[in-house]
Amino acid sequence: MKKLISLFKKDVLLGIKDVFILLELGFAVVIMLLLLFVFPKDIERDAMVYIHDETGLVMDIVERFTEEADMEMEFDEFVDSREEIIEGMSKNRNAMGVIISFGDEEDATLYKTEMLVQPYTTDAMMKFVEIEMEDMLSMLHPPFGTYPLEVYNSVSITSLQEGLRDEIPFNKRMLPVIILMMVGIIGMFAMVSLIGQERSEATIRAFRVTPSGITGFLASKNLMLLAVSTVTFSILYIPVMGTVAGYLPALLITMLTVIFGSAIGTFLGSFFEDPMASMGYVVLLMMLLSLPAISLFAPTFSPAWVRFIPTYHTLFGLDAAMFPDNNSHIIWNGALILAAIDVVLATLAGWVFLNRIRKEG
Repeated sequence: MKKLISLFKKDVLLGIKDVFILLELGFAVVIMLLLLFVFPKDIERDAMVYIHDETGLVMDIVERFTEEADMEMEFDEFVDSREEIIEGMSKNRNAMGVIISFGDEEDATLYKTEMLVQPYTTDAMMKFVEIEMEDMLSMLHPPFGTYPLEVYNSVSITSLQEGLRDEIPFNKRMLPVIILMMVGIIGMFAMVSLIGQERSEATIRAFRVTPSGITGFLASKNLMLLAVSTVTFSILYIPVMGTVAGYLPALLITMLTVIFGSAIGTFLGSFFEDPMASMGYVVLLMMLLSLPAISLFAPTFSPAWVRFIPTYHTLFGLDAAMFPDNNSHIIWNGALILAAIDVVLATLAGWVFLNRIRKEG
């Protein structure tokens, strides 16, 4: 343990000497200030729903309400045909379309809805919007709306989430992505650089004959990254969130992601003696690992393959920890998945790294 602590101190001093730690902490402070004082707290989304109402029911209700309340309502756009919906959706990739028509007598319903969506819209999102529209029509024209009467007597609706996601400030919504990029997967870049530095100074081979060995070498590097990441995470999290609520579970998810990034960095460091030679792969991997951020901000883009990217669980785990609404299972599911990936990757990366160093003599 004493030898590991000594190696840890040495790595911290080298990190300060090489300005890596100072840059990391400095950038964290700058980003934190930007989130607090520059990034907007509210931002309007460009999403649009085009509505073709063949029944006239929704249009009449909206017009009547606005006249009685003597106010203007910002409502989704009404169009006169299916073709206008398609034209609008082709111009706005975030748009969806709804066609409201009269129901069939055989189904004992007055109204039915048809969804027009983008190719990447998930079935779950389509079903959600369709049910929302049907429920709205049923409330506008009870008791025989879009469902038969016996449905109303047999179905009860219970809210499974308590939080109002739309009320979360935009600068706080950005925090999971920023923590992922600045803290989580930065370990990949840092490990490549640290191993490359040891290679260039020809000190890495000496660890083979020291009591700590290569295992101690990698352990001390990981400890240093975890320590720096904890400080960076705290600089970003506490001032921006304005509370320590959710701090520990969010920190757990972040540390597991740091280990994941460090393991990938160890793999790359095993095959590239010059850190600059691996930068292309590092950038490509960081771009790939950041893709789940799209699903976080645009739930309509959530194809199944995105969930196989480990950082998907990082982002949604952080989001659940920071903005809880009866979704704690997302945190622990994400933590278990990341921990399992870490065990496999870290073990395999250490084995590959040790064999590469031995072959180099």
